[in-house]
Amino acid sequence: MRVIDQVKQHYQSQERLVVSVPEWGEPDKPLEIHIFPMTMAEAGLIQRMSGKKASPVENAVNSLIVKARDKDGNRLFKVEDKTELLNYGDCRVILRINDEIERHFYQSVEQLKGNSDAIPSDATS
Repeated sequence: MRVIDQVKQHYQSQERLVVSVPEWGEPDKPLEIHIFPMTMAEAGLIQRMSGKKASPVENAVNSLIVKARDKDGNRLFKVEDKTELLNYGDCRVILRINDEIERHFYQSVEQLKGNSDAIPSDATS
């Protein structure tokens, strides 16, 4: 198996995060936002959308636009929705979704870093 195939297999095997958003759903049926692991392409897109002077709130909206998917992997928001999300989206809801994303994916990375003795440091070379 080629290394690139292993990279793709690793990505596809990762667990998705499902965030329940009752504020945006129907009565007795909260909206479920499916979040797949961050790719380099998505990180680059969020960075380009945000620019250097974006506020944390604007970064959160950009992340939501790029990462929020339905159960089939289709995007829930378009780039054109940004202004409406900024003007009408409840800040508490959007920031809560982003907090859950960060806690799920970035905490996993930090745990892996802390548990890895196999990564050589510059001091050993």
